[in-house]
Amino acid sequence: MKKLIALSICALVGGLAGYFCAPILATAVAQFSDPDIFAGAMLAAYKTSVVCDCNERPANEGAKELSEYLAALQRFKEKDQKSTLLGQEIGLTYVRLSLIEKKLDQESRSEEHMKNAQAELSALGWKDTSSAHLTSLVAQLDSKYKPANQSNKTVAAADSPK
Repeated sequence: MKKLIALSICALVGGLAGYFCAPILATAVAQFSDPDIFAGAMLAAYKTSVVCDCNERPANEGAKELSEYLAALQRFKEKDQKSTLLGQEIGLTYVRLSLIEKKLDQESRSEEHMKNAQAELSALGWKDTSSAHLTSLVAQLDSKYKPANQSNKTVAAADSPK
């Protein structure tokens, strides 16, 4: 009977240890086996938390988070100088930062960040880097991060105009 109780306790402790250690070990294995994919996934998750305005946070907090996100992007870019994806994301983040600084009435910083965005995206070969185009593009890209509006109802196909 004592062996059965000891075996049950060991099985329970081993199961709990595995339950808590498996995600940590899986993350380490994923990071070791393909660091680029892992870093991309982590960066995408970071971007979603920064760009999503779901928390209705004040603009000054948004500017701080975008600045931190920009610094992280630039650290990644230092490791991979040829990455056009990182360059594009840096440029678009400068535009987002510029828009928030306009809301905060920091015109000089806003203009500086817009110029940085235009320079970064022009270096990638973008043709139209006007501030109006970039602002429109970022607004369109960020619209997918907006929280779902519960009051909107789907219009049935029969109700749509012909």
